Amino acid sequence: MKLNQLHVFKVVAECGSIRAAARRLGVTQPAVTYVVRELERSLGAELLLRDSKGATLTALGVALHQRAVLLLSEMRRAEDELVQLRDGTGGSLCIAFSSGAAMRVLVPTLNSFRKLRPGVQIELHEITLIDPRMHWQSGRFDFAVISELDEPIADGMERQVLFTSPMVVTAREGHPLANARSLRDLRSSLWLLPGHGLRVMTGLMQGLGVPPPNDVLLCQSLQFVLSILRGTDALTLFSSTLHEDPLVSGGLVRLKVREALPRLRLSLVARNVGLLTPAARLFVQCLTDETKKSSEK
Repeated sequence: MKLNQLHVFKVVAECGSIRAAARRLGVTQPAVTYVVRELERSLGAELLLRDSKGATLTALGVALHQRAVLLLSEMRRAEDELVQLRDGTGGSLCIAFSSGAAMRVLVPTLNSFRKLRPGVQIELHEITLIDPRMHWQSGRFDFAVISELDEPIADGMERQVLFTSPMVVTAREGHPLANARSLRDLRSSLWLLPGHGLRVMTGLMQGLGVPPPNDVLLCQSLQFVLSILRGTDALTLFSSTLHEDPLVSGGLVRLKVREALPRLRLSLVARNVGLLTPAARLFVQCLTDETKKSSEK
């Protein structure tokens, strides 16, 4: 099993067909077919099911693809690290941010980092609160910066907590229930909730001895939430720091409910913080510095 075989196999898996993979790789279809068949021959197992519609992974193919992504990502990072250590410049970063995290710290961190290392190629991705583990456990990203509940999480990942803040109930200005002082009074409203929000709301309502809201729209996009909030009588849960952000808070109000709400934290998440490349470590330092400055304002 060779690295070039794994690379070709990974591209085929991502493209879903030999033809599309050949176009991406800039080679002929027979060349791609030959590499995949040689890989299957060396492993003694069928990795792809081929038909007129394309190619799908077998169970063994799925397992190998997951390992190939990790291995090739680590090879890319190893090459980057050697170049950075040798030359002190260049390299690449692939970073994921949840939308709430990006709103708070992304721009100042980018500005600080690019002043120090302008030659680093940066690839940014937005991830939702329901899918981050699938992505950063795959090894695709150098690290992720996400908003999550401030609670123990046993997922095998390493975390650096940047800050925590309480949740707040948020609605549009002029909302008919803007003066409500208890979650009891809000149970019948439409709630826009991320993945963890439904669990939080269910627990809060159970603590009050009432059923959870029955009108819930699960929404993983901050832009969707803001648009719907400002145009309807829906409610949502934000971190207090996000609610105070001028880019977010326009036209919105905080409902001063008496119940204590859980805290959210902004976390840097990586498979192994100690194995981050020099460029990644510098970005993390810029991120930590800018988060501290933001918290002191």
